[in-house]
Formats: sequence, C-alpha cells, structure tokens
Amino acid sequence: MRPYRIDILLAVATSLATSATFAEVTVRIADVAALKGLGVNHLVGTGLVVGLNGTGDGDQYEATMRQLARALGNMGSPINGIEELKDTANVAIVWIDAVIPEHGAREGDRIDAHISAIGSCKSLAGGRLITAPLIYRDPSVGRVFAFASGPIRVVDPDRPTVGEIARGALINEDVLIGFTARGHELPFANAWIKPAETYITYVLDESHAGWGLAVAIAEAVNSELSLAADVERVALAADSKNVVVWVPPFQSGDPAAWIRDIGELSTLMPPTEARVTIDRASGTIVVSGETRISPVIVSHKGMTVVVSLPPPPIDEPRLESQQFVGIDTEERTSANAAELLQALNQLKVPIDDRIAILTEIQRAGKLHAKLIFKE
Repeated sequence: MRPYRIDILLAVATSLATSATFAEVTVRIADVAALKGLGVNHLVGTGLVVGLNGTGDGDQYEATMRQLARALGNMGSPINGIEELKDTANVAIVWIDAVIPEHGAREGDRIDAHISAIGSCKSLAGGRLITAPLIYRDPSVGRVFAFASGPIRVVDPDRPTVGEIARGALINEDVLIGFTARGHELPFANAWIKPAETYITYVLDESHAGWGLAVAIAEAVNSELSLAADVERVALAADSKNVVVWVPPFQSGDPAAWIRDIGELSTLMPPTEARVTIDRASGTIVVSGETRISPVIVSHKGMTVVVSLPPPPIDEPRLESQQFVGIDTEERTSANAAELLQALNQLKVPIDDRIAILTEIQRAGKLHAKLIFKE
C-alpha cells in the first residue's frame, strides 16, 4: 500500500465535505419485539437410514447394529445377536431435527426433517429414513409429537453426511403456543403485577434491546390502550428487553384482538446504543448510533489516519486531492466512525485494514462506541 495520510478535521468544512442527518423513525412494536411464547421449537430423535450404497456405518459401529437389531425384532424378524449383521454397510444411524414453526403446528401437519449422520457413515445419498419417533427437545415432556420418514436429499455435495426430507415429519400431536401467563408465573418482581391476573410479554429482539425502546413501547401501549381497559396503566417495561402487558378480563378469553392492537402500535425509535458491528466472514461493517471518535493518530501499513482538533497549521504540507477526504464536522467536537469508513472507502482501503484501524482506535480509548465482532 502506497503511504498516504487521511485527515479528518474537526470544525473544518471542505469542498469534499459530507454530512449526515437522521430523521426521527417510527416503528411498529411487532417489528422490533416478539410475543413471548412465539418462536421456533425443536423436535428431535434418532433413527436408521437404509438403502445406502455401501456408505453406511458398517458392522464396526455397534450402536447402529444394536438399533438395527431392535428394529428387526420389532418387525417380527428377531436375530440372535449383532454378529448376524456382519458386513452390513447399507445402514447408518442418524440424528433427526425438525423445527416447529413459531405459531405452532396441528395434528396432521407436515414439516421438514433435517438428518445428520452420527456414526462412521460416509454418505447419506440415496438413503431412506425408516419411520422414527420425534420428541420435544426437553425429554421430561415425555411424549411423541411426530414421526419422520422418507427419502433423504443431500443438499450440499461437500457435506454428504447431512441431508433433509422435505415435509418428512408428520405431526402426531398438536403443538400449541402458550403466550399468556398468570402474574405469579412471571419472573419479574413488581407491585404492579398481580399474581392472579393475566399478562403477555413482548421481548425486544437483541439488536433493539435497551431501556429507551422498552420504555417507549410501554408508554405507547399505555397511551393507546389504558383508556380502553379503564385503568391508568396496562404496560410495564420490566427491564431493558421485556415489556409486560396486562390482559383485561374482557379480553382474557379471546386475547387475539388485544395482541393485534398492541403489535400494530407505532413508537418513536429512541437514540440507539453506539455500536460498530464487524462481520469478518462477509467483510461487512455496520455503524449505528452516535459512534464518536476523539482526536487520535493511527499509523497502519504506511498509512496515517489523523483525527485532529483543532485543524493543523496552515503551513503544514497538504496532500494531493485524490489522497485527501475532508469531513464537514462544523459545530461538532468529534468525528464519527461512519465518516472515517466513508473516507477509507473512497480511498479503496481494504476491508481488513479498515477493521484493523477501527480496532486500534477502540483500543486507544478514542472510539466511543461498542465494538462488536460477529462470528
């Protein structure tokens, strides 16, 4: 990389200056928070895949042979011992995972089954899963909720021991979502929450969790629905991630309309936490909130990044225009990460170097934002 210097000057406007203004943003509650109880659930189990073309576990994997022996016995073909299954290479033992949609599933519904080899199987291609029971991921529930079976499709040729069966799991028992709770069932201690009353909880997604938005949601719900419920308050920001909403008696038997009305409410987005989120795998950097940078100098691979206040003296040597990106920070006392990244981008600085520069600024205590690396 050819040595050059990037100056980000505070309180100085240039002909190449850029600036950003952010308007107030309103969001629906349903777009930033999910109703507690909604969310995917997993059914799991183990089973046998048969019909493999010599790519199965083989008789050296005794767990497969034992399960095969039991299956044959259940079908009226008992064997005297697993030694009778010698040289069986067309069978493999597998782990089965099926995801229940967030709104639940009813008896007779079909969902996809995901299959992963457990033993020494080399490939599941061409195999067929024989009927296997699926239970809830918590074994203490103790019920069979579905049965999985069918031909396996290997999706990724580079991972032949993983496959799927489209609509291969048949729901045997209703999986219904419980989204209401009595006050005594809630994990929050607050005098406003009454033990015998009914409540629902909205959980902010991780990227929006924070006291500001939690309080804003509670205030929006109280403003719009307290009058209908004939009370002073119907919602409480229990913490920075959870908003508890009271379900009045006239709605407790049929809360769907109440839930709909809450989800459709809009609220102003408060200023978000200052974050710089880096995804090395995709080469993406996301900046949110007021990500300020104090005056600092960073030298990296022959490149010098200068964030300065006040601006450098007039007699200091200037740079060629193609090497200089000025930032208009008029009436402000600090630059921000977005402006720095824009300057680096204009100069086509590689992503790894941008990440390294941001990291060094953060280590120096000059990046006033949370630096998050997304794995």
